[in-house]
Amino acid sequence: MIPVTVVAGYLGSGKTTLINKFLKEAESPIAVLVNDFGELNIDAELIDNQESLTLSLTNGCVCCKLSDDIGVSLESLKGKDITAVIIEASGISLPINIANYGLSWPGFSLKGILALADGQSIGSLLEDKFVGYTVKGQIEQADAILLNRSSGLSLEVLKGLNENIFLEEEVSNYTDLLSAKYYANHFIGDSPKEHASFQSSIFTSNKPIKRDDIKKYILLNPNIQRAKGWVCEENGLYSLLQMTPSGCNFSPSSFKSQTRIVFIYTGKLSPFEF
Repeated sequence: MIPVTVVAGYLGSGKTTLINKFLKEAESPIAVLVNDFGELNIDAELIDNQESLTLSLTNGCVCCKLSDDIGVSLESLKGKDITAVIIEASGISLPINIANYGLSWPGFSLKGILALADGQSIGSLLEDKFVGYTVKGQIEQADAILLNRSSGLSLEVLKGLNENIFLEEEVSNYTDLLSAKYYANHFIGDSPKEHASFQSSIFTSNKPIKRDDIKKYILLNPNIQRAKGWVCEENGLYSLLQMTPSGCNFSPSSFKSQTRIVFIYTGKLSPFEF
């Protein structure tokens, strides 16, 4: 039986970064299934893994559209030389439906659900009337929580929802988090409610874009929950954009492409004017 771990957590909590740490420390091959919300699967391109062992779930968010896509992907991995599978859940998904595949798909066994939480934003996210239900569900449904950038307040808030919490600074070997001893599996039923209020839009352009114009657009649309993608700038440089509830960051990128940004939001979004 091939063990399956579901990595969950709200938009921008650090799931892709964590998976790359798993892959870097792993002594044997690990397959990764990536499920991004929207049509532009940025995360799959950021996973540092063998190309044949990173698969994109392309038929929408599997937390609410349990198509054959995830099953076909798992089936295709059976003949490969792997010791584990990680499924990166969409940042707006409740992970229990995805975990059910690990429980029921022949040849695979569910190790558990690991949810990430950003200590700088978890408190405000839980109180948000639009996304609080989703964030709370991700924490409650997890078998273990990894808390990034923790504070005393964020730790106490999370303990009220899930006692099995590990702090980022306590982790010496990230692959240990794939060990069964970190998880206390509980019965997993079907998710009663999903993220009907979330939408996604993609902006693409062949023209150079100013960072300040993107920042200004995000400030004018406070209902944007996440923005990520590649930006072609006026000076001929390329950047990776990562906007989360904690802030907006541009980092140098060697990936040369037209500007491609996916915006995930609630409510309405004003027209793109860059």
